[in-house]
Amino acid sequence: MSKQTPSTTALKTPLPATLLELRFEAARRLGCEVVPLDPDTGYLNEIRRGKTRRVLVGGLSSLNDAVAARLVGDKFHALTVLKSRGIRVPASVRCLKPDHFRNNDYAHLSGFGPGLSFAEQHGFPLVVKPNFGSRGLDIASVQNERELKEAIEQVWKRDYLAVVQERVVGFDLRIDFLDDQYLFGYTRSPVRLSGDGRSTLRELFTGEDSRFDGPSFEEHLMNDDIWQREAGHQGLTLDTVLPKGELLDFDTPILNLNRLCVGRRLEQLAEPWARLGIAIGRIFSMRHFGIDLKIQSLDQDPAQATVIEVNSSPSLSHMSRMGHLEAALQAEMRIVEAILEATPPALDL
Repeated sequence: MSKQTPSTTALKTPLPATLLELRFEAARRLGCEVVPLDPDTGYLNEIRRGKTRRVLVGGLSSLNDAVAARLVGDKFHALTVLKSRGIRVPASVRCLKPDHFRNNDYAHLSGFGPGLSFAEQHGFPLVVKPNFGSRGLDIASVQNERELKEAIEQVWKRDYLAVVQERVVGFDLRIDFLDDQYLFGYTRSPVRLSGDGRSTLRELFTGEDSRFDGPSFEEHLMNDDIWQREAGHQGLTLDTVLPKGELLDFDTPILNLNRLCVGRRLEQLAEPWARLGIAIGRIFSMRHFGIDLKIQSLDQDPAQATVIEVNSSPSLSHMSRMGHLEAALQAEMRIVEAILEATPPALDL
């Protein structure tokens, strides 16, 4: 298998901040008009080119049908389907919020019981996550029964179903596809700050990644359990100067670009990885999708990788802010062109 080296080339360009801004800029480059249909929220928009019009609902990909999007949006069911096809996935169990269903349906799946039994079988650490949702919200790595129950209860505040999984060792690979073609990919790794005896943690964060700058990041950081576990409990603040040679490592199995991790782009993807991605897309009958995997090496057999989840509306907004704006826009142009080509011209009413 050919060796793949992530690109670290940065583009010095003003950066769109969101998936929609990327998509709108891609549409404009393709000669489209972008018309807001709900300007109060910005959530409903239409792209127009000639007689072709397509309504966009938030950042949802309109290239996948509703059933496919619903299926992969259900993390437990999506992994169940992949496991039935012989694809490696984490061992998982679900804990339903008590009394969510009428007549006590699925009582054997409700409460902490399934998670506690899973912990007895697999041991700690474990990962707890919402069955639905994105952006790494309410995902936690737990070390004991108390933390397991707390994490499940936290999920139940937003989602009726908490998924408890074994922790899979490795680093993260994200690969996106469009119509059986590799679209974009990157590896994810935790933030690691090395002290120089002069710089504050705020300055070290900013030097690591320009996304880690400004009051919104600082506000988000103070509520991040990864920060609290690795730094907050030590009394560290963003004004702390880390001694020279001291390492602050935010190592965690929860590698999400909305959390304390960074990404490195893969300009090319070796054929065995592409074949795996295309096969997964066809299992769910999707045209546009992303796959998150835990791997040991880009040179390993993809059959030995573990699929963590599948995403039916992958976003490149974070990578655009990490020095890959032009590559992200080129990918978005391919997506918008596919959306337009799949849309029949409007009829005059």
